[in-house]
Amino acid sequence: MEPDPHYNFRDVLWAPARALSAKQILSMTIFLLAAIVAYDLFAYIAFAIDGQSLSTTFSVYGFFPMVWLTFGSLIARIVYWVGCGLAVFSVMLGFFTVAAFNIEAIRGNHFLTTRQAIRFALCRAKHIFLAEVAIVLFVAFIVLLFFLLGLVSRLPVVGEWIYTVLFVIPNFIIALFSIFIIFVFTLTVLLLPITAAADRVGETFTAILETFSTIIRQPFRWLGYTLYSFVAAKVCGFIYAYFCYRAVQFMAWSASLGGGDRLQDLVKSGLAHLPVRSDIIRETFSLLPWFDFGVSLNQWVLPGSRSAASHFMAFMLFLIFASIIGYMLAIIAAAQARGYVALRYIKDEYRVADEDPLFFTDEHVNPKVEEGERPHTRADDSAG
Repeated sequence: MEPDPHYNFRDVLWAPARALSAKQILSMTIFLLAAIVAYDLFAYIAFAIDGQSLSTTFSVYGFFPMVWLTFGSLIARIVYWVGCGLAVFSVMLGFFTVAAFNIEAIRGNHFLTTRQAIRFALCRAKHIFLAEVAIVLFVAFIVLLFFLLGLVSRLPVVGEWIYTVLFVIPNFIIALFSIFIIFVFTLTVLLLPITAAADRVGETFTAILETFSTIIRQPFRWLGYTLYSFVAAKVCGFIYAYFCYRAVQFMAWSASLGGGDRLQDLVKSGLAHLPVRSDIIRETFSLLPWFDFGVSLNQWVLPGSRSAASHFMAFMLFLIFASIIGYMLAIIAAAQARGYVALRYIKDEYRVADEDPLFFTDEHVNPKVEEGERPHTRADDSAG
């Protein structure tokens, strides 16, 4: 059984251990892969709309065009940013599943399955999407008001005076409030899935309200929890990556005792199809960006093989690498979930742990009989 939450930083401190779960890593990795597929698909569609050669583009980027891309066509840029939005939204759904695991565990349910968590995320996807759209539409409405004010300022003589008189009150106040909303909107990627997962009813407005309330009323605690989650994700992600690296190395060496060196060469040739020299690979297999300690994969690359088995081995190795990133993101999501439970108690004195689980119901048991009290029987009911 999981101990009762402390409703402070100690709950967030153990987020790496809470996230080290096959269910959480698998769920996060699935949505991470969905994000990569969405990004790649829309990126190459944008390349095609822009009139660029897909064969040449693929030879440059391969399956991982994970850089900021520029396009000459407006439609291509729109398609590309739609793909980026879908990728971010998919990662948010992954955060939601990890948060669901942790919040249900806090409520006492440790048996939430991966299928239930993913289905729960897909059911609440509409609420998360509408919450994001509502914030965007509100900011767009403010922009429309300033646009109309700009049209009014075109009036001869009085136009500039109207703009000047209203510059501080209310225009500056509205603009300041809008900038704050835009700032919080960038943070909803981390916090909105967690507030949506903790909401028992699934109301869009509740998720938005709790997101803004947490950041406004407990900004420094939330920031501290978030910074810790990023550092913990980096350090613990490197430890997990190192064990994955040694596990693959051990597996290839053990299998080569019976199958020969060709099995080790197969792993190395599969590695050659992956961007092992990219920044994301290098940073993942290093402890910290400013600390030169880590693992280099360059020495294990054996280029030259174009066989189908070599390409499929590359896919298998990619899944292992995706699980590393999935674990790192799971740590962040688990820390956000545990931190939100603590902050909800600090700001509202509300205990999420006292709620009943959404996906589990305890079996009926007879009430506890106090010492000296005769247990209630059916004979008593008949006599009554």
